[in-house]
Amino acid sequence: MFRRRRSIFDLMRELEEEMEREIEYFLMELKHDELAGQCLQPLYDLRETDEEIVVTIDLPGARKEDIDLRLSEDHLSLYAPISYGVRVSRSYTRGATCYRLHLELPEPVSVDSTVSTYRNGVLEVRMRKKRTGYRIPIE
Repeated sequence: MFRRRRSIFDLMRELEEEMEREIEYFLMELKHDELAGQCLQPLYDLRETDEEIVVTIDLPGARKEDIDLRLSEDHLSLYAPISYGVRVSRSYTRGATCYRLHLELPEPVSVDSTVSTYRNGVLEVRMRKKRTGYRIPIE
């Protein structure tokens, strides 16, 4: 009539296994076409200074030649095809076909003075803010 006391490690392992089962069940419920062939939104950082807006975008696995970057005065759009898997859980890897990002910029920018660089899977886009509100001298 003695009960063996369970260790904290046994409890944690059981909890981890239960979470894995729940994740697997959730993934099985999703439609197959929602999981296969879907674009991912890349991680990005938007910094604003007095003179410019700088967007840094992580694009691991993308090739410089394949990145389609488009800019208007108030929007930035990116499309980059890729082909690798993203690990969703310990036992499931999700396929991805592209990165897609659409950003609304906080202020209008000058499209002509925009500069972008791509190094080691990181794209940096530097956009000069459009000048507004010119001072008019009074005679």
